[in-house]
Amino acid sequence: MPLGFHADTNTGRLGGLRGRLWCMALLAIVCTLLLATSTISASVEAFRKARAGAENMRQFTAIFDAAILISAERGPANSLMTASEPDRIEARRKWHDFVEDTDAALDELVRRDIPDAMIDDVRSRLAAARALITAIGLQRRTGRRYEEIRTAIGAMFVARDSYRAIIEWQSGEILKQDPDLAAIVVQGIALSDLREYAGRLGSYLIAPMAAGTAVTPQDIAASSAARGRLLEVWDLLGPSFALPGSAPIRLKRQEAEETFMRQGLALIDQQMAIGGRTGQFSLDGVNFTQRYVALMQPLGEMRNIYLTGIVDQFETGEREALFALYRNGLTTVVLLMLVLGLVAAVQIYILRPLLKGAQAVIALADERPAGLVSAPGEVREIRRLYGAIGILAQRLDERALLTRQLETLAATDGLTGLFNRRALEQHAATVAVDGARYLILLDIDHFKSINDRYGHPFGDTVLRAIADLMRHSAGPSGHLARFGGEEFALLLESGSLAEAACAARKLRKVIENCPLKAPDGGKLTVTASLGVAGGAHQTWSDILVHADAALYRAKDAGRNRVRVFRTPV
Repeated sequence: MPLGFHADTNTGRLGGLRGRLWCMALLAIVCTLLLATSTISASVEAFRKARAGAENMRQFTAIFDAAILISAERGPANSLMTASEPDRIEARRKWHDFVEDTDAALDELVRRDIPDAMIDDVRSRLAAARALITAIGLQRRTGRRYEEIRTAIGAMFVARDSYRAIIEWQSGEILKQDPDLAAIVVQGIALSDLREYAGRLGSYLIAPMAAGTAVTPQDIAASSAARGRLLEVWDLLGPSFALPGSAPIRLKRQEAEETFMRQGLALIDQQMAIGGRTGQFSLDGVNFTQRYVALMQPLGEMRNIYLTGIVDQFETGEREALFALYRNGLTTVVLLMLVLGLVAAVQIYILRPLLKGAQAVIALADERPAGLVSAPGEVREIRRLYGAIGILAQRLDERALLTRQLETLAATDGLTGLFNRRALEQHAATVAVDGARYLILLDIDHFKSINDRYGHPFGDTVLRAIADLMRHSAGPSGHLARFGGEEFALLLESGSLAEAACAARKLRKVIENCPLKAPDGGKLTVTASLGVAGGAHQTWSDILVHADAALYRAKDAGRNRVRVFRTPV
């Protein structure tokens, strides 16, 4: 029978009283844990869902911000392609400002872990369109041809169409997490399409205006198609689509109906009628663009009000869920404190003389201090037992100290103080295969040239500095190791592959932004290439091979970058 539950045969009633007290304590603990499990689990799940929803909506808004900037870039581009020589410099400046805003928005998407291939495709198509616009902007106004301008405008359409893949990807990610957000996703896409088709409708007049030619049947057909799609989306976004109780968006829709749907479309019809055959329009391209963009403004404002309201709604839900989690957690802690107080009272006033020795032995078995102190009034036999436990604790401490010293020497890299490769792989082997594991492999770029130029002692300094930066960046959530030479590893046992990639990008920036003082007194900027791989249901050897492959991709791509190995679906 375990020591902690050994009854004193000289006091038969002690066993019955102790059993009853423990049953009462256990019953209270079980009831409290059941209540805590149901309450806290529900609160945690509600907060997790609310936080994920708020983050999804923030990312959703960022994606549509970039979409609207790509569409809006056509306005100053059209002005540049139709501007006269005196106005060309100002038109080019305004266009470049829009280009910078668009590129900044795309850079923000990179930081939000949108697939690189999608963003690169949009960038390449934008670059092609901008090259055509730049070439036209350098020509004299009289030398600009209809086909060149129409091709440039079409290239901007293609760039915007390629961006739709990003919108669809993000929409799919949101709906996979919460299918109930389908209406919000559809309405957000519709608002973006509304602004896009409105802009296209005006762009079909730019080439004839700039070249002084009549509107072609091809332009008329394309304009009619864009107008039809615009009206379909407008009908879809009827008054009932607005947020409940959202007066601002209903008022903005009324303004958009009066300003754009009447005046804006009337302006298109007017210019089509005036210059449709002769090419003699009443407005030049610059003035037409300025007036038309101003009439489209309520469409963009309506979208902004809607998305801002959605984000505010989800962030409010996130705050309320967090407050509920805190409230339920505090209630659970208070209940547990009461139960633990009851157990402590039982331990101190009833079972303490019998259980102190057992607890001390268990603590020693768990490699914890025994914490055994004799109290006045204890019987001689208990004092003798405590003395024997004290001798045992001393011997175990001596053995534990020697064991820790040997384990430290076997598992630690002597130069950096990090785990060595063997220690990290032993730790990785203890993690369940069905659990999520993510490995970041880091290789210092051109480390051999550092050794060759400054010597191996400074190379060791670089390795220690990189190890310190990795400790600071990874924090307590990851396991660090030096794999050998100039290669390091960071093992994460939670999160997602996207979060691991984000951690790798953060680490790359930290290293790049922390130059070292070289022996010659100058500043040496050290960079690193990183490979990321991992996930659930993957063996350690597969994760290691995948991370190594991603690392070599980063090197082949020019170093100082992060590459992620994504398992084919």
